[in-house]
Amino acid sequence: MGERHNGIVEVTGSSPVRSTKRTIRMIVLFLYKFSKKSEVFLIASKIKLSSPLELSILWDDEHASIISLHTLRDHCPCAGCQGETVLLKTYKPEPKPQLPGKYNLIGIQQVGHYAIQISWGDNHSTGIYTWDYLRNLCECSSCLKRE
Repeated sequence: MGERHNGIVEVTGSSPVRSTKRTIRMIVLFLYKFSKKSEVFLIASKIKLSSPLELSILWDDEHASIISLHTLRDHCPCAGCQGETVLLKTYKPEPKPQLPGKYNLIGIQQVGHYAIQISWGDNHSTGIYTWDYLRNLCECSSCLKRE
């Protein structure tokens, strides 16, 4: 089997630390995948500005989402826009004045394999929009019918 060191059995060719990290990583991925509402993990395959007012997202399941820039900006998921809860205390965002360029999309950056970060014309760019969050914001006719 292997040698014992301080109560840990070491399997030849593998370190206990590496095995523990691998096991933890597998558990986290498993919990993340199955904690979602659906068991299907969606990924955007193409994102483009379809008009000056709308963003189109093509998903790996062939669904085509359409989301207005107003909806994206008004539903920015960052703590400054939505508030946050820390240690059971909820902080609501302070009302902000309407700044020029609020609904002008300046850029989109991918965040890992799970989200995008959008930069807006009013210099706001702290919201991270996960694939699930974007799919729930879809305003296509079939998604609006389901609501």
